[in-house]
Amino acid sequence: MRACSLIFCSLLFLALVGNAVSAADDLADKLSPLLDAHAGKVTCAIKHLKTGVTFARDADVPMPTASLIKLPIMIEAYRQADAGKVDLKKSITLRDEDKVPGSGILTPHFSAGMTLPLQDAIHLMMVHSDNTATNLVLDQIGLPATNATMEELLLPNTKIHSKVFRGSSSILPERSKQFGLGSTTAGEMVQLLELVEQGKLASEASTRAMRRHLAMCESKRLSKNLPAGVKVLQKTGSVTAVRTVAGIIETSSGNVAICLLTSENKDRRWSDDNAGEVLAAKIGRLVYDHFHTADKNDGAKDFALQLGAQGERVEKLQRALNEQLKPSPALTVDGEFGPLTQAAVMAWQKLKQQPSTGTIDRAAWKKLGLAEDEFAPRQ
Repeated sequence: MRACSLIFCSLLFLALVGNAVSAADDLADKLSPLLDAHAGKVTCAIKHLKTGVTFARDADVPMPTASLIKLPIMIEAYRQADAGKVDLKKSITLRDEDKVPGSGILTPHFSAGMTLPLQDAIHLMMVHSDNTATNLVLDQIGLPATNATMEELLLPNTKIHSKVFRGSSSILPERSKQFGLGSTTAGEMVQLLELVEQGKLASEASTRAMRRHLAMCESKRLSKNLPAGVKVLQKTGSVTAVRTVAGIIETSSGNVAICLLTSENKDRRWSDDNAGEVLAAKIGRLVYDHFHTADKNDGAKDFALQLGAQGERVEKLQRALNEQLKPSPALTVDGEFGPLTQAAVMAWQKLKQQPSTGTIDRAAWKKLGLAEDEFAPRQ
């Protein structure tokens, strides 16, 4: 009996390994033509975090990050907060000399002398990729600290080289010349995302906060072609010849970590149809379709809006709740179904004498006066 049991276990193991290899080969067959066709240097790493199915294209080759390096900076800031080295509620004063150009809202929209807590500077850094906010965060945590932590995590190629638009601050001049603001590999970035997913980098509260920042990223490079309501955590980076993105896509079979790094791109236009932008969106959709195992007809089924949902339908819901509840909950129309939106839904359900589930189903959607065809998931 024991021999039979061992044989069965061996056969089962071989079958599982065979299935994983087959799935990886199938994914490679789909991805390779897209990557081969890109006019520029491209590296990529993908990992299904539940099954371990992976794809890698030059995933250990160091590449420029552009603003993607703000993801490790955020992680370091929360780790320091957990260790009591920085206070997330500490008030920071914006000075004229702090302002730098490029992405973000602090430089063009706020005057010197305004104050904001460190946690809000982190939020601006991640959601709006604010360059001025990034430098304010680096001033608090120290420029070398992120690199030291990445070394400890065995991610030696993931480095911030200088403050943004402050080349004279570089602590790695040769890497600055080669890569610009920061550097990483696709493989290391996927490893870092997996650690975020596992909650191994920071406390539970800090991990929730980091996930919230990533979910609200203004640039939807990875999720642009996905069905509405699919949750994606992501951070992007862009300079003239560089487009980068790393993120986690939630699918019915488990979450998938992705990193796409491109440089030396032929297409250097600042447009939505830039080749690097299009490639990232195509890969996001391909990976989602590859791992999503729901019924092909689920577009015709009810699709509940609940805590964690994202997209245009959530925005429509938030507007309807703001209009119909008195007093208005004054929800921020950001497409993020968070705790405040859930509380507003429960208040509306109580008003309508409905069970306070905090979830909007098809019937509730119609009661809100919203068009039924807008409720079905987009394919």
